[in-house]
Amino acid sequence: MAENNLPILSEEVALEKGLTTEAARKRPVKIIQFGEGNFLRAFVDWIVQQMNNNGLFNGNVAVVQPIAQGRAKEIEAQDDLYTVILEGLKNGEQVQSRELIDSISKTLSAVADWDEFLALADDPDTEIIISNTTEAGIALDDADSSADIVPPKSYPAKLVQLLKRRFDKGLPGFLIIPCELIADNGTTLKADLIEQARRYGYGDDFVAWIGEANKFCNTLVDRIVPGYPRDRAEELWNELGYVDNNMVKAEPFLLWVVSGDTEAIDKALPAKQLGIDLVTPESVVPYRERKVFLLNCPHTTLASVARLAGVATVGEAMNDEDVRPFIEKEMAEEIIPVLSLPEDELKAFAAAVLERYANPFVKHALDSIALNSASKYVTRCLPVLLGNTKEGRLPKRLVLALSGLLYTYGGFAEGKVAITDNPDTLAKFEEAAKSDDYVAAILADASVWGQDLTEVEGLVDAVKANIEAIKAEGIRPLIKALA
Repeated sequence: MAENNLPILSEEVALEKGLTTEAARKRPVKIIQFGEGNFLRAFVDWIVQQMNNNGLFNGNVAVVQPIAQGRAKEIEAQDDLYTVILEGLKNGEQVQSRELIDSISKTLSAVADWDEFLALADDPDTEIIISNTTEAGIALDDADSSADIVPPKSYPAKLVQLLKRRFDKGLPGFLIIPCELIADNGTTLKADLIEQARRYGYGDDFVAWIGEANKFCNTLVDRIVPGYPRDRAEELWNELGYVDNNMVKAEPFLLWVVSGDTEAIDKALPAKQLGIDLVTPESVVPYRERKVFLLNCPHTTLASVARLAGVATVGEAMNDEDVRPFIEKEMAEEIIPVLSLPEDELKAFAAAVLERYANPFVKHALDSIALNSASKYVTRCLPVLLGNTKEGRLPKRLVLALSGLLYTYGGFAEGKVAITDNPDTLAKFEEAAKSDDYVAAILADASVWGQDLTEVEGLVDAVKANIEAIKAEGIRPLIKALA
């Protein structure tokens, strides 16, 4: 029992409350999952739970903690059970749900339980490998020079030894679905596995088997997962009737884009039948662009513009009579026209994004979003700005976001908003600010923007005019005029 006299979540407690069944633990392991963190447990394992609940999957997950540090023991201490808390808006309605997840039947460490980890390859029922080992996880390490060095350091080296065991057993390959947030994650992982196999000196027959017997997918994942609700833990425990040290909070919205063998994906993961947004296109690229430009770009705009108007969070921005319509018009008039997906699909996604921004259960600080604003503008907003200029128009809202960034980084907003960025980047702005023409000097710096932006017709003059107006009257009149 815990100090508050509530029991700690366990299989016994879940059975008593009718939240699980004895049969749940006995489902075959169909998925090996590298990563035990909040995201995968609120995303992939939540999807598996929905499929199991509806009789479409009948399979469990073996969760592998890929590095020495992690939550494997904490999850195992609760008999691999935990609660997913969904809170947010969906189709205009507030969603608040709590659901016990009983689709994990094994949790282990690839470092501490190496032999048990390799033995996962022996199960013929297991057919899917999923991972989220952070963006740095899909990379080789020179320390993994010999297969005799165990456990190996990198994720590809661990996985290639698991695959070698599978190959030696004469079993079929896997459907491999990495969820790391890098472009072409499946293609990159496949190349790393082949290179690591060669470094280990494994034979050509196994190297060929990696590419021929396994199906690799490129993916994009999208769900905001704030994680463990530490500030409300006691309140939620009392509501649930048990202590759950592994509960995880997420928004209702979910999108999983998986590109590869569509027939194999739909057969292995029949989530579409439940209306879950698991999309299987030929290419992830349009969806990646949609997310980066329709979700992340307006975030960066808010950090550059709304903070100067005295707005502190995304939620506040959505309740601001000037800022919200400003962002809505940026999406509709400046972003959507330069993206490649069908317009109706983009409009639906934009509406969902606005709903997610307005989530009353998440306080997303604009100061946090503003971290490394210069590089974020380059990747998230600049391609959209340039896409507009190629069609003969200067997008005024994206230009105002750039102006707000230059105003802030030039030292004109000192004491009003926080600046957190790479020291080298900040030094370039500081040096440009010493020149007779700060705007032209910084926009000409290709090391900041990837190109000389003074060559964009009308941009320098527009940014200068915006900065002078902000100095004179503040930014809100400019926001209002474009809203």
